[in-house]
Amino acid sequence: MNKCLNDYRLLEKWAVLMDGVFSLSDLKNVFNEKTLPLLHRRVRVLVSIGALTRFKREFYVTKDFNLEVLSQRLYPDSYISLGTVLARRLLIGSIPTKTAYAVKTGRNRTFNSVAGNLVFCGIVPYLMFGFEYENGLRYATAEKAFLDTLYFYLKGFRFSFNIFEDIAVDQLDVPEVRSMLKHYKNPKFVTFARGVLSGRHS
Repeated sequence: MNKCLNDYRLLEKWAVLMDGVFSLSDLKNVFNEKTLPLLHRRVRVLVSIGALTRFKREFYVTKDFNLEVLSQRLYPDSYISLGTVLARRLLIGSIPTKTAYAVKTGRNRTFNSVAGNLVFCGIVPYLMFGFEYENGLRYATAEKAFLDTLYFYLKGFRFSFNIFEDIAVDQLDVPEVRSMLKHYKNPKFVTFARGVLSGRHS
């Protein structure tokens, strides 16, 4: 019991610094546990009392963890975008709670958990631009989040908001959007994006 209480207190202490996100390696360091079977046993106890939740293999979260931090821990080269950034920039209303959207290279990936959901949309490497750092995390600019949304919409991704009616396009830096469009090689997408930007869409 004392061991469990000490582990719980250590977890509480480090959760503040880690935004509630721990890899198994993090927990190994937090508990100074060198034996893997014993580490797993200590983690299982914390999971059983609700102090930790297993999000995916080798990643655990506490109750008030930061989904956006977790997204960057899972894919360090990704950036937060789409509805998460559009809502953050007040360009749309709210998005589903406990869900964060990000962009990465490679395949689409979705992680669902009782603790929250992460949606990663895969993009080609040459379109990995248009983000900035805030508190150590990579966020798309409003303009890139807008283009990412249109890009994945054309690829069949559907959002909880109407891309033609719910985005405050007039709040975007239109010259910046047009400049970013020069990076896109698909003429169909460029025409589509320009139409949405100007209010001309089918």
